[in-house]
Amino acid sequence: MQFIITAYNVKIIIFIKITTIMKKQLALYLLFILLSSIISAESLVLDCQNNALLFQKQVLSDKIKDLDVQANYSEVVKDDHYLLKGNVSLNSSTYFLSADEISINKFSKTSIATGHVKFQDNELMLTGDKAVVEKQGEVTHTTLNKVKFHYPNSMINGRAQVVTNDGTKQVFSSGSYSLCPLGNSDWQMKAGKITLNSSANKGVAEDVTIEFLGKTIFYSPHYEWVLEGRGSGFLAPTFGSYNESVTNKGNNYQVRIPYYFNVAPDRDFLLVLNQLSSRGSALEGKYRQLITNNGYLGYGRFEIEGLYLDKDKITDNRRWLLNSKLDLFSTKTNLSIITNRVSDSNYFKEITHSNISDTKLQSHVDLSYKNQKKNLTMSLFAESEQLINNGSASYTRAPELSFNKGYKVLGGRNVNLSLISTKFIHKNSNITTNKTGVRTYVQAKFSRSLRTNNYSLTPSLNLSTTDYTMNDVANQKRNIASFNLDSKFFLERKISLFGTNLTQTLIPRLAYNYTPKKDQSVLPNFDSDDKNDSYEGLFSGKKFTGIDRIASANDLTFGLESDFIDEEMGDTYLSLKIAQVYRFDDIGMNGSGVLTSQRKYSDATMSANLMIRDFAFNNSLQYNPKTNKISKRNSSVGYILSPKKFLTLAHHNDNGKKLAELYGAYPLTQKIHVFAGINRSISDSITNKETTGIAYASCCWAMRLAHFKEHVSGNDYAYVTKFELVLKGLSVTSSNLYKRLKEDVPNYLVNLDNF
Repeated sequence: MQFIITAYNVKIIIFIKITTIMKKQLALYLLFILLSSIISAESLVLDCQNNALLFQKQVLSDKIKDLDVQANYSEVVKDDHYLLKGNVSLNSSTYFLSADEISINKFSKTSIATGHVKFQDNELMLTGDKAVVEKQGEVTHTTLNKVKFHYPNSMINGRAQVVTNDGTKQVFSSGSYSLCPLGNSDWQMKAGKITLNSSANKGVAEDVTIEFLGKTIFYSPHYEWVLEGRGSGFLAPTFGSYNESVTNKGNNYQVRIPYYFNVAPDRDFLLVLNQLSSRGSALEGKYRQLITNNGYLGYGRFEIEGLYLDKDKITDNRRWLLNSKLDLFSTKTNLSIITNRVSDSNYFKEITHSNISDTKLQSHVDLSYKNQKKNLTMSLFAESEQLINNGSASYTRAPELSFNKGYKVLGGRNVNLSLISTKFIHKNSNITTNKTGVRTYVQAKFSRSLRTNNYSLTPSLNLSTTDYTMNDVANQKRNIASFNLDSKFFLERKISLFGTNLTQTLIPRLAYNYTPKKDQSVLPNFDSDDKNDSYEGLFSGKKFTGIDRIASANDLTFGLESDFIDEEMGDTYLSLKIAQVYRFDDIGMNGSGVLTSQRKYSDATMSANLMIRDFAFNNSLQYNPKTNKISKRNSSVGYILSPKKFLTLAHHNDNGKKLAELYGAYPLTQKIHVFAGINRSISDSITNKETTGIAYASCCWAMRLAHFKEHVSGNDYAYVTKFELVLKGLSVTSSNLYKRLKEDVPNYLVNLDNF
């Protein structure tokens, strides 16, 4: 039997719409995240191939105002009481409802559906034993019994004994919730009572438990969260073990339990309880805030994080960390303030068991102004350092003021004026080894670029003066001029290799550099060091970094570079470079500023980079023609198919100091993959870092186990093991562990939240 309800049409639509609203609010149950409330409903899209549904999906009616009704039997019990029996279904443009029997009381404005109740709208599917809807004034009260619910798109599903809705809030009694596929209960959340209040954007749950593989892993008597957007709640805890260099080796454990506070849309706070078995209980915190444009500071971001351990069980000392970062930027002005401090030099070795190879913590203030229209740049920079892990002090700038102004004059000529004034300090300053003072460097650079389609020619002249105002020693001054002429010739041709049309470019390059000889041994050396003889570095004519050492030059640099470029895709498959310097003068300058003899030619610098689909081959070297040996080499070969399937092998040789690196990940099955990384010094047979691990990821949960080995000194190593469990849609990956894996195993970017 099929007919269309007209006179009762309004009441039926009200009943279904209110019921639909109540069911849609159940989707916000997703935000009941005891272990994580950071994830929003929009981001929870799981890659599950299980397409099971509660019942066969129905096609909703295309009739906007009418309600299609089907039933095997219908009768009017009284003037205001209607009864529909046998395969009853109601279908509208917004919902589908079916049951064995539906009775409608027009006088009391009550509708009752019983027996195999099914409900479907554009998002939600529901089954149950009974549904009662009562209209009270403008409010519709709804009650459903023994409900199963499912959101096919987001895969939210669960059960509830009783669901009631008074139009303002929904109450779920004895409810469960999961994002695992239907029929899979690997994890689920249960609560004695759940209240969702859409008008207050708030959810409350009582007597809450989390079950994983049938075992209860978390309990809370009370929990509150927001229904839309980010909300406060626990994040996934991490567990680990570590060794101590002083006691209880191999018998120590660590548990980190983070809680996230969603303070406001533009700020949040993370509080972590960090339990170290050998050291004690520490509190960690991290506050973040976005800064909007207020007309004065511009846009920006502020972060501050810290750790506090009141009393170390081993040392009896307070241990702490305090880091902060402020970035403000506007159209022309940028401000960056970074501070990094710890309680003592062994903090990272003994508390975090990371950053063991680092020797310094850097802090700085950097204020810069840039006006592109006027070609003007100014900056103020100051820094400080804290030594850690037996590090040694170096010069720091406190502060440095710089100014740069460029002018364009007739004929394409460029004039650039710059000034850099720096105050250098040293923690271990003394007259003999670590002189301190102020260095002021002024430079005028004149250049002109002549360019056609076939060649480019760029002559430049640099005039500079450097003043040293020293503490406790005589002041010094240096005036020096240098000339550079750089030329390139552009050639290209069309070729075909392996059926691919390519463009080969060939660029012969010749540069001449001249800087007069000048002994600089009496000048202090604040920031100059030997410069790596890279391809571009040879053409610059500079032998040292920094300003304190400006080496003499009277030489020609010969170079040749060639690229093979795919005409269709624009990708560079092969890039080749080679360069060498020929010197007209056999007198040069060493790092101490003393004039000394030198060879008539430099090492030859070569590089070859090849990309073939998922393979990358990179090789650069410096060849010494005098000894017929390679003095430096960096070689690597990589195969990268995906974040969980790649292999990278690298070898480095720096004048006999050899280092090998191997990183990779491989999927054993569709759900299980392993990853590893090793950094080993071949010269002294020391493994600097070693990382191994395994990860499992199913449709709705994932876990990862990682083991870290890091060299401390001599035969002493630090060992740390970390474990994390992610219930997808409920908890998120530990940012602490994820960050370390990205650093120790390059190219391993597997985020278990989305994997």
